[in-house]
Amino acid sequence: MTSRLTNLPTPFCFQFNITTSGTPEQLSVKRSAATIAFVENDASSDTITDTANGFLVAGFQPGDTITVSGSASNDGTYTVATVAAGTITLLSKNDLTDEAAAATVKIVATKTVPDGIGVTVKSKNANSGIIHVGYSSATALNTAGASFSLRNNESVGLQVTDLGNIWLDATLAGEGVEVLFEKNVQA
Repeated sequence: MTSRLTNLPTPFCFQFNITTSGTPEQLSVKRSAATIAFVENDASSDTITDTANGFLVAGFQPGDTITVSGSASNDGTYTVATVAAGTITLLSKNDLTDEAAAATVKIVATKTVPDGIGVTVKSKNANSGIIHVGYSSATALNTAGASFSLRNNESVGLQVTDLGNIWLDATLAGEGVEVLFEKNVQA
């Protein structure tokens, strides 16, 4: 007997690194780097560029509402039209000011998860410390003892409607997780 599978969900996967050990962070799609610049394209759609090409790995997608902070002239909220490894093109209604890469800029997009869709959070294989997962900053803190702990390559499945309800901390700064859920129903 042969089975034919159709309309399979497309997985949505991104990576998230904890910036500072002992400072829990809400899970989100984010990119924080000093390699990010802003380009005002007059009649064309404005763009945000990253010479380190980190936008796809971070998980940004067309339709995302992003919040920019840490820039000299472009802090604010924008809507993504297209994404490539080193370029986010904004909807034409969004207006940027030319700004070269210099200071560390942070770009964040929150992700909602429809009811009934599971989210898998997996500690990166290269981690040498422990990732702590909690439902608040206090429960995720790596010294609190109230978190769920993940060693390298371990994972946990969670039911949440907003990735921001998941908080992460690490015993070593810069370590992180891979996150996976269904893309075709992800908002």
